[in-house]
Amino acid sequence: MKCLRNFTILLLLLSLCGMTSCNNSHHKILDRAASLMETHPDSALMMLRLIDKSELNSKKEQARYALLMSMALDKNYIDTTSFDILQPAIDYYIENGTPDEKLRTYYYQGVIYHNRGDRENALNSYYKGLDMSHKCSDSLTIARALVAQSLIYNSFYDFDSYISCNLTAANIFKKLGRRRYEIECLLNTLTGAILTENKSLGDDILTYLQTFQSMDNDQKRALTRRKISMAIKFGSKDEIKNLISLQELNLSSQNDVLNLALAYTKIGEHEKCLQLLDSLKSERAPYDTLRLLSISEPAYEGLGKYDAALSHYKLFSQIQDSINLIKFKQKSQTIEEKHQLELKGQRDAQLKSRIIWGCAGGIAVLAMGIGILFLLVGSNKAKKELALEKVRTRESENARLKSEKDNLAMENKNLQLERDMKALEAENLSHRVTALENESECLKALIGDKRELPLEVQNEIKVRIEMLNSLLASYITNNNQFEKSYDIWIKEITDNKVKFMNSNRLAFQVSHPRFIQYFEDHGLTINEINYVCLYAIGLRGKDVGNYINKPGHVNTSSAIRKKLGIDKHETNIGIYVRKLLKSL
Repeated sequence: MKCLRNFTILLLLLSLCGMTSCNNSHHKILDRAASLMETHPDSALMMLRLIDKSELNSKKEQARYALLMSMALDKNYIDTTSFDILQPAIDYYIENGTPDEKLRTYYYQGVIYHNRGDRENALNSYYKGLDMSHKCSDSLTIARALVAQSLIYNSFYDFDSYISCNLTAANIFKKLGRRRYEIECLLNTLTGAILTENKSLGDDILTYLQTFQSMDNDQKRALTRRKISMAIKFGSKDEIKNLISLQELNLSSQNDVLNLALAYTKIGEHEKCLQLLDSLKSERAPYDTLRLLSISEPAYEGLGKYDAALSHYKLFSQIQDSINLIKFKQKSQTIEEKHQLELKGQRDAQLKSRIIWGCAGGIAVLAMGIGILFLLVGSNKAKKELALEKVRTRESENARLKSEKDNLAMENKNLQLERDMKALEAENLSHRVTALENESECLKALIGDKRELPLEVQNEIKVRIEMLNSLLASYITNNNQFEKSYDIWIKEITDNKVKFMNSNRLAFQVSHPRFIQYFEDHGLTINEINYVCLYAIGLRGKDVGNYINKPGHVNTSSAIRKKLGIDKHETNIGIYVRKLLKSL
């Protein structure tokens, strides 16, 4: 697995080296490093070290590189006390960054101050970052800033603020699913509850912590240590005795030894207490002097060694007074800082007020100047408008004359078109009359033929001759009276659909006997031949359907196609019939 991981990193580095030849390679590397920052900070650090800072041209890109590099160093446990790396981010993001960028910049500024031992400036940086947390979306950095802030509050013995910061951070870690960090913050909160003797809060936190099933060994030992501290602070001797055996098996730190020594004191086993404290002193390692004195003083008193008890008590009081003085100075300094901030805010407000009033005065003067300028411009504009109005009047008159000329030309053109149309209509009508005369002569010839025609057929031909004669008389005499009788005959004939269709078939039977014979040979019924003859006089399928107005129109058409052998996709039945009429 280790070889595979090294091979993957090598491939990643080679790909990144190839990327450096592109103009946007730095941007891609920064994006990739940012995406790996939480899960693989070591890989992110290697990527960032591939970038040549001298090639970062814009301040924004330099700031982003500075912030990401500071993050990578911190997450790889490389503590730095210099602002050389972070400074470009401070210079750019504090003024121009988004709320999240400002938050991260203030947080890592605080980390550097903390590494330098400058707790006051570190706390101030964390405070500035958290002051805009309501505008930020980076909840993880907010939680980390709260934890870092709580450590400083703890060193200042401000345990109430220590508890508040850890509780807020625990809630954020819970929402983010960071269970390990949530447990750490809750353990810190439990410590604060013990130090402030807040039994109610301590019981609630302890009960909640005992519901976790995913604690590691370190967290379990820390919980055991705090259980003993709770029992020492609030419990009975029996409760302390039940927990001592657990603590004796988990002496992994100086705090564990001090806890066990205090437990021995509480149950009256002062000799064991002092033995543990002596063993702690003999290790020559730094230890919590104040706590050791607070434990040893009652142990000496319990053994009747009052001189030693008094000596330890005096030393304890001196250290405690020093601590209270530090706390007082810190509070005084905080008050002074707040006062300075308030004075600065007042000065800024006054400066803004002066700027606003100055701008308002300037705007008023400018408005007056603009008003005078508008009056002058208005006067000139009126003169120009008068001149322009005269020009527009002349142009309008010219346009009107041109329009009248164009209209006259259009009227002449329309008159010419109308004359041409009438001439065309006359020519068409002449052709039509000639055709009607020919048809009339043809029908008369049929009647005069020696062949005996059925009386029914002769009557139909006579009706059609009379209709044609009326239409011809209307054209020759230009008398609408003849045309009216023609219209009446047409309406009477076509209104009786069955009669008209029969007469239409009979007319075709006389004029085109082979046409009718063709359909009879193909087995068409009289009704079907009547149907086909409607197409023969020039009607379309839609016209035929509208005229006969029968539901079976489509079925009739299909039956005729089948008998004639016409595929429904092959051709239109009307076209087929009219072609057949011309060919037979």
